[in-house]
Amino acid sequence: MTNNIQAEISIPRKTAELYIQANRDIEKRLGKAPGAEVLMSLVLEKENPMEFAEDYCEILLQKA
Repeated sequence: MTNNIQAEISIPRKTAELYIQANRDIEKRLGKAPGAEVLMSLVLEKENPMEFAEDYCEILLQKA
């Protein structure tokens, strides 16, 4: 059994295109690449949601 939770999300086309381009760049440099979805997953793992939440709140409170 895995600890992963499957999720289906919608993302803006521009965001998807950035990950697709990043994947192409990796493939160009290394000859193969993990795929845009894997890159998104790795970015999610790297980000700390609590730090993001704090930064998000600070930005919105500064604008208020």
